[in-house]
Amino acid sequence: MAKTYQLDTMVSPSSLLARATRAARENGATLVGDEGSGRFSHELVRGEYRMAGQRVVVTVTRKHWLLPWPLIEARLRELVA
Repeated sequence: MAKTYQLDTMVSPSSLLARATRAARENGATLVGDEGSGRFSHELVRGEYRMAGQRVVVTVTRKHWLLPWPLIEARLRELVA
């Protein structure tokens, strides 16, 4: 089951990409893409993202059943804050 989050941010796309790349590397995930769009994968979660102005649209396409949706949302909000 996929779920999409639309998160507003004041962070520039380049800074946001740098944060996301660092977070992916530190957590054993893969992030492929640029400031406009891309995809990510980890053993517990997989999805894609795109920037639309000051809004980040993240679609989680697969997640481990033990990983709760509220935790995913909280981590995404931390990343774009």
